[in-house]
Amino acid sequence: MKTRHIHGLALPLAFALSLSACGGGGSGGGAGFGGIALPPTAPAPAAPPAAQDLTVAVTAEGKVAGTASTDTVAFLGIPYAQPPVGDLRWAPPQPPAAHAATLQATAFGNACPQAPGAVAAPIAEDCLHLNVWKPAGTKPGDQLPVVFYIHGGAFTLGSGEMGPSPLASRGVVVVSLNYRLGALGYLANQALRAANKDGSLGNFAVMDQLAALGWVQKNIAAFGGDASNVTLWGTSAGATQSFSLLQSPKAKGLFHRAVMQSGGAAEYSNPSVDTSLAVGDTAVKNLGCDKRAAADVVACLRALPVSALLAQGGLKWRPTVDAQVLTQVPARAFATGNFNQVPVMIGGVFDEGTLFVDTKLSAGYYPLYLRGLAPAGYDTTAIEAAYPIGDYAVPAQGVARAMGDAMYACGNSARRDALAAWVPVYGWEMTDPQLSLPSPKPVGFYYGTAHGMDSYYLTGTVDALPGYPYFDPGRATPDAATTAQRKALSAQMVAYLLNFAKNGDPNSDSNSDARNLTTRWPRFMGPADRALIDFSYPAVKTSSNVFEHTHKCDTLWGPGVFPPLY
Repeated sequence: MKTRHIHGLALPLAFALSLSACGGGGSGGGAGFGGIALPPTAPAPAAPPAAQDLTVAVTAEGKVAGTASTDTVAFLGIPYAQPPVGDLRWAPPQPPAAHAATLQATAFGNACPQAPGAVAAPIAEDCLHLNVWKPAGTKPGDQLPVVFYIHGGAFTLGSGEMGPSPLASRGVVVVSLNYRLGALGYLANQALRAANKDGSLGNFAVMDQLAALGWVQKNIAAFGGDASNVTLWGTSAGATQSFSLLQSPKAKGLFHRAVMQSGGAAEYSNPSVDTSLAVGDTAVKNLGCDKRAAADVVACLRALPVSALLAQGGLKWRPTVDAQVLTQVPARAFATGNFNQVPVMIGGVFDEGTLFVDTKLSAGYYPLYLRGLAPAGYDTTAIEAAYPIGDYAVPAQGVARAMGDAMYACGNSARRDALAAWVPVYGWEMTDPQLSLPSPKPVGFYYGTAHGMDSYYLTGTVDALPGYPYFDPGRATPDAATTAQRKALSAQMVAYLLNFAKNGDPNSDSNSDARNLTTRWPRFMGPADRALIDFSYPAVKTSSNVFEHTHKCDTLWGPGVFPPLY
């Protein structure tokens, strides 16, 4: 998903850059000369206060210099690990090197290798960088809440430049990162496992995220952040990996609440060792490195050009349940309490499936696509009956509805059910009625409130919606009333998110963000009371168990009625 347009759209807020000062003075007296007492000398004038340069932060590795704007200071392209090249390709990330000179953190670092087009930064294998944005005037030790963002992009695209930087003008420190993608991030191979000697398998991307979270714990105080108040937030593939980190014992204590926006946590998104090895073995064979001794396999793989690895992008790359980084499928761990127990927000949008279908799908293939959502051998009669092709203007719309219900909506519902037994859970769904409920009834395919669109609302950047590749401008009349309602909805969503980041509860905050809230967000209590907040306009509302009925979780896709695939 291409979301780089989110960066750089911070709306100016009235933050003034303040400087702290330190100084001191003293007085002294003369003991006399030749035993004669002399009058005490006048105290020396106090030195003028020294202005603290708030665009420079002192990290454990050395000083970094950022760039100030009206309301934030940005530190871009900070290494959080050594370059994963040479012998460190397909190895756990290693601590970054110290630097005596001040690092000029003024531009995004290289994005990790991927197909061109999704990011603006240069692409190179030396890519393990993160970015920090803080409010203007923030000093070391101010202890502001930290939002740690993991970008999406189908595990093969994206970078930290997609980070929600506009939130830094609202009283939080924002961190985003690059992590290894595709084969470089997820290749499961027994020869690599043996060479690395840590027992992990294929989870290089997740280990990158752990390393960046560890860097935050060590260094974020220098940017005015509070290492004991870190909110993990992931979108799409980033949300899937946030679920993974919620389960991983290695992430214990590295974050204190979590926001999962349109991700997955079951077997489909977190495959077993055997499944991941089958994918990895296919890639190794395709790359011509299979018929060798183990040490030679590793050498062969590490000698390959990046272009050869990118050619394996058609394979399914995901985190692996390897008994080291991930000890259990997250969805199963949540049911038993075997996870890092922190408050969570889980949600998404009404039309999650529209990005992932062939919009020109023919009617002849319609039942095959519906059957493809179920495991082999599963009786799909009820599924096919629930999405009759005649209910949709084009076949792709029906497939998108079924896919969104199965893979996203009901997966989110099942996660909320399981987690609510252990931690505070807050659920949401966002619907832009002009996009999702168009009138008159469409005669062609439409994207609706598409996957990831709530990012614009959660960051206060709805003015940039027309730049979203899946925004339907023909179905969005640019009238002033609709624009005002979208902005009002965004203001509320931002306020809820910031409250959660600051306090672990989207409702409770005594600061100015609370003034935008018109509806109390109910806590999701489990199957008996699946309370949800419905983000829409002209009014934000709440519901209980309506979501599960709308998306057919209670009859087709939910726990107890469908295999725990999603």
